[in-house]
Amino acid sequence: MSKSDESSPPAKEPVRFLGKGDRAVIRPGVVLVAPAHEASHFLMRAAVFVHAIGINQYGEHVTRGVIIDHPTAFDMAEMGGGSVYGTLAHNALYRGGDTGNDSAMLLHSYGNNDDNDDDNDESKSKRIECGAMIGMSGIYEGGLSDAMDLVDGGLVDPERFKFFFNYVEFTDKQMESMLSEVDSDGDAWASMEVPTKVVLNNDFDRGECWSYLRNQMRQMLA
Repeated sequence: MSKSDESSPPAKEPVRFLGKGDRAVIRPGVVLVAPAHEASHFLMRAAVFVHAIGINQYGEHVTRGVIIDHPTAFDMAEMGGGSVYGTLAHNALYRGGDTGNDSAMLLHSYGNNDDNDDDNDESKSKRIECGAMIGMSGIYEGGLSDAMDLVDGGLVDPERFKFFFNYVEFTDKQMESMLSEVDSDGDAWASMEVPTKVVLNNDFDRGECWSYLRNQMRQMLA
């Protein structure tokens, strides 16, 4: 598939533009899209899903995310150290960034929403015990044991689970500096709301989601 800004969209669901540069909305659940002039090895041609904002182990207020279109050459059977088995072990491992303790994080779209009284027994049987939804994204983190059991039982779709190795992290000062970098054409980091199907796509090549979202943004701003 083409890696240019004109690449074919991986999904047909609409995305929502939330601003760029110092007007970009930064909160858990959004996707940050790099400008064409971004020169960082990890961040060039990158789409970053923001999964947490808070205090890190050094007492700094940070924004943390994973690059959603930077696949490795490995799957979880090869890199999971035996902790991931069954069908999910065949899911690809994505390089989330250059920060972290060299561990893998699982994101998925099956949450444990026990406060929803309208759910029937069938939908409850497909829930995974995990943390709260990340923002309004429809995406959750964790619950590996439940995920493996439900996938192997044929109750949930393995394509709605995605593994990431490490993450990217920005202090408030770094984020402010990054968003302030606007080129002569007005290109800058942008934020978007993106369907779960896009964030959890297990077939992206390097920069492919970036190309798609940049193309969508151009159409919306034309």
